[in-house]
Amino acid sequence: MSVTDSQTNSPSPPAVASPSMAVTRHLFTAQQYHEMIEHGIFKEDEPIELIRGEIIRKLPIGNPHAATVNRLNRLLSKQLADDVILSIQNPIWLGDSEPEPDVAILHFREDLYSSRRPMAEDVLLLVEVADSSLAYDREIKGDVYAQAGISEYWIVNLNQATIEVYLDPQSDGRFATVITARSGDTLKPRKVAGLSIEVSAILG
Repeated sequence: MSVTDSQTNSPSPPAVASPSMAVTRHLFTAQQYHEMIEHGIFKEDEPIELIRGEIIRKLPIGNPHAATVNRLNRLLSKQLADDVILSIQNPIWLGDSEPEPDVAILHFREDLYSSRRPMAEDVLLLVEVADSSLAYDREIKGDVYAQAGISEYWIVNLNQATIEVYLDPQSDGRFATVITARSGDTLKPRKVAGLSIEVSAILG
């Protein structure tokens, strides 16, 4: 039997889908996301958030992370005036994303945002505490926050004992100004009048 005959009589190999066709992602709107929570598909306290239409499971929070959020809560509560709202690990609405930053300082509303989610224009400062989530908070959430026009974004970098300050958001998903603050430095957010907080106090 010739090589040609062998090839002709052999069964054809199964078709393999191209990589571009193998996986289909389904993107959700914020309304669909809310409806899934309301109908019990996801629990209200489940560690998830909507990022660019995708439902993302958040990384577990370790003790240093939790302690830093508690420390920020105590420090900020002592300084903030009654004309702002301190929001801890609550959602904000940014179009196709609904992240839950560790800390948000918001413009005051009489209803305390019971009638709607805070939006980008309501935000004076966002803070994420990062250890294992550092790359995600920089590259994914940072892009989302910049594109939404969040004016000031801090990452408390527990790995390097620094605070990364992101300012001047651009529509292409970056912040034009990035400052790294260390122990001995004092931070004064641009839009939160009277707030002055030492880096060492945040880092503990």
